[in-house]
Amino acid sequence: MIRLLSVALAAAPFAFGVMRYLQTGSDRRMLWMALAAHIGAGVVMLGGGRRTGVAIAAVALVVATSLAALVAYRLGASAAAGVWPVAFVFGFCVTASYAVRTRT
Repeated sequence: MIRLLSVALAAAPFAFGVMRYLQTGSDRRMLWMALAAHIGAGVVMLGGGRRTGVAIAAVALVVATSLAALVAYRLGASAAAGVWPVAFVFGFCVTASYAVRTRT
Protein backbone atom coordinates (compact mmCIF):
# COMPACT_ATOMS: atom_id res chain seq x y z
CA MET A 1 0.00 0.00 0.00
CA ILE A 2 2.84 2.38 0.83
CA ARG A 3 4.43 1.87 -2.59
CA LEU A 4 1.09 2.49 -4.27
CA LEU A 5 0.80 5.77 -2.37
CA SER A 6 4.32 6.72 -3.44
CA VAL A 7 3.57 5.99 -7.09
CA ALA A 8 0.28 7.87 -6.96
CA LEU A 9 1.95 10.93 -5.44
CA ALA A 10 4.72 10.81 -8.04
CA ALA A 11 2.28 10.43 -10.92
CA ALA A 12 -0.15 13.16 -9.84
CA PRO A 13 1.80 16.13 -11.29
CA PHE A 14 2.15 14.35 -14.62
CA ALA A 15 -1.56 13.48 -14.63
CA PHE A 16 -2.42 17.16 -14.17
CA GLY A 17 0.06 18.08 -16.88
CA VAL A 18 -1.52 15.61 -19.30
CA MET A 19 -5.00 16.91 -18.46
CA ARG A 20 -3.86 20.47 -19.12
CA TYR A 21 -2.29 19.47 -22.42
CA LEU A 22 -5.44 17.64 -23.51
CA GLN A 23 -7.59 20.64 -22.60
CA THR A 24 -5.51 23.15 -24.51
CA GLY A 25 -3.95 20.98 -27.20
CA SER A 26 -0.63 22.81 -26.95
CA ASP A 27 0.24 23.85 -23.37
CA ARG A 28 2.99 21.55 -22.09
CA ARG A 29 4.20 23.82 -19.31
CA MET A 30 2.74 21.71 -16.51
CA LEU A 31 4.44 18.60 -17.87
CA TRP A 32 7.77 20.40 -17.84
CA MET A 33 7.04 21.73 -14.35
CA ALA A 34 6.33 18.19 -13.16
CA LEU A 35 9.60 16.95 -14.62
CA ALA A 36 11.54 19.82 -13.04
CA ALA A 37 9.96 19.11 -9.65
CA HIS A 38 10.88 15.43 -9.93
CA ILE A 39 14.45 16.20 -10.85
CA GLY A 40 14.84 18.77 -8.07
CA ALA A 41 13.38 16.60 -5.33
CA GLY A 42 15.20 13.53 -6.63
CA VAL A 43 18.59 15.19 -6.57
CA VAL A 44 18.08 16.39 -3.00
CA MET A 45 16.49 13.22 -1.62
CA LEU A 46 18.83 10.80 -3.38
CA GLY A 47 21.84 13.02 -2.80
CA GLY A 48 21.09 12.94 0.90
CA GLY A 49 21.97 9.27 1.02
CA ARG A 50 20.34 7.31 3.83
CA ARG A 51 19.45 10.47 5.72
CA THR A 52 15.75 10.98 6.02
CA GLY A 53 13.72 13.37 8.00
CA VAL A 54 11.96 16.65 8.00
CA ALA A 55 15.02 18.76 7.20
CA ILE A 56 15.96 16.99 3.98
CA ALA A 57 12.31 16.81 2.92
CA ALA A 58 11.96 20.56 3.52
CA VAL A 59 15.02 21.26 1.37
CA ALA A 60 13.64 18.96 -1.33
CA LEU A 61 10.29 20.76 -1.22
CA VAL A 62 11.94 24.16 -1.61
CA VAL A 63 14.17 22.98 -4.46
CA ALA A 64 11.35 21.16 -6.29
CA THR A 65 8.97 24.10 -5.93
CA SER A 66 11.59 26.61 -7.04
CA LEU A 67 12.60 24.60 -10.09
CA ALA A 68 8.99 24.04 -11.14
CA ALA A 69 8.28 27.78 -10.84
CA LEU A 70 11.47 28.68 -12.70
CA VAL A 71 10.51 26.38 -15.57
CA ALA A 72 7.02 27.87 -15.71
CA TYR A 73 8.41 31.39 -15.93
CA ARG A 74 10.98 30.39 -18.53
CA LEU A 75 8.20 28.89 -20.64
CA GLY A 76 6.17 32.08 -20.61
CA ALA A 77 3.97 31.95 -17.53
CA SER A 78 3.55 35.38 -15.99
CA ALA A 79 0.90 35.12 -13.28
CA ALA A 80 2.62 34.52 -9.95
CA ALA A 81 -0.75 33.76 -8.36
CA GLY A 82 -1.05 30.77 -10.66
CA VAL A 83 2.55 29.64 -10.95
CA TRP A 84 3.51 29.39 -7.28
CA PRO A 85 0.53 27.38 -6.01
CA VAL A 86 0.89 24.88 -8.85
CA ALA A 87 4.65 24.68 -8.31
CA PHE A 88 4.12 24.14 -4.57
CA VAL A 89 1.58 21.36 -5.09
CA PHE A 90 3.88 19.65 -7.60
CA GLY A 91 6.83 20.00 -5.25
CA PHE A 92 4.79 18.70 -2.33
CA CYS A 93 3.54 15.65 -4.25
CA VAL A 94 6.99 14.74 -5.49
CA THR A 95 8.70 15.31 -2.14
CA ALA A 96 6.02 13.32 -0.34
CA SER A 97 6.47 10.52 -2.86
CA TYR A 98 10.22 10.34 -2.21
CA ALA A 99 9.70 10.61 1.54
CA VAL A 100 7.15 7.81 1.58
CA ARG A 101 9.38 5.67 -0.61
CA THR A 102 12.44 6.14 1.59
CA ARG A 103 10.41 5.13 4.64
CA THR A 104 9.76 1.67 3.18
